[in-house]
Amino acid sequence: MKASLVSKLIIVICILCLIAGFIKADKYEAYFEKDNILTNANRIGVIELEGAITSESEGSLFSNEKSAPNLLKSLISAQTDNEIKGVIIKINSPGGTVGMSQNIYNQIMKLRNTKPVVVTIDDVAASGGYYIACAADRIIAQEGSLTGSIGVIMSFMDYHNLLQQKLAINPVVIKSGKFKDIGSGMREMTQEERNMMQEVINDSYYQFLTAIKRGRIDRNDNYQIETSKLTSDNLKRYADGRVFTGKKAKALGFVDIIGDMDTAKSVIEIMAQQKFNNKLKAKLVNYNRKTTLGDYFSDISEYGAKSNIKLTDFMPLSMILSKRPLYLWE
Repeated sequence: MKASLVSKLIIVICILCLIAGFIKADKYEAYFEKDNILTNANRIGVIELEGAITSESEGSLFSNEKSAPNLLKSLISAQTDNEIKGVIIKINSPGGTVGMSQNIYNQIMKLRNTKPVVVTIDDVAASGGYYIACAADRIIAQEGSLTGSIGVIMSFMDYHNLLQQKLAINPVVIKSGKFKDIGSGMREMTQEERNMMQEVINDSYYQFLTAIKRGRIDRNDNYQIETSKLTSDNLKRYADGRVFTGKKAKALGFVDIIGDMDTAKSVIEIMAQQKFNNKLKAKLVNYNRKTTLGDYFSDISEYGAKSNIKLTDFMPLSMILSKRPLYLWE
């Protein structure tokens, strides 16, 4: 009886997957024009990022199009797509891992050498979200959007007192060097180790500042579009982990324009015309990587594996991603 119910459930899910593939609606569908695939049209690609920036796709039951890995794939595709004349990246992210943030940043920097790139911030683009944003030619935010949180965090769990004093467990570790188990929760961290990990954090922080300087302070383009100048003094003064509203960020030079998706559409069209020619007309199209039926089934298995409530569901992301330097605000 139970097997029969499971079989029926699988069939229903498969049918829903097929239906979703045909009727899936987009949150910003009103901005996208109907596209004739037989027409060699100029296009402005809109790519969305939602959630934490990690190497792992955080798929939902039917779609993982807005994850960081798919953003990266879409950017690489846009780089070589001759019909794409500009890209809008919509960000709603508190940040994430250093490596993935840098991968996306570097790809945007490559893309903006050949095509205009505009970032628009929804609710939040903090830490790694801002790291990515500052690679674009222009950043647009709402007055109440949250951004900034420029800095690095790394978390460790220390449970050695629980093991030794409460459970009478004494771990035995055999290692090749004294730093091989640095960050282990089975013993107290030494001051020498703290100093060493602080050096890692400081280095990652310096890389963050360098990326902002390269993306915003040192930028030099010919677009006749509003900018907000970020000074080295403001970067040094305010890059201490604090967050700003979009309004404050514009006043300080961390974003360029206050506006929404309509603003981004107008800005990117003008920039594309200036980059290519004054008569260029481009359609706005959803450029997130299209989810295939195979992706749906992959997401279903992921969803099933994650459906049970776990302790990690209640933990801060910095603890889940422990022992990694993070560009993250939480």
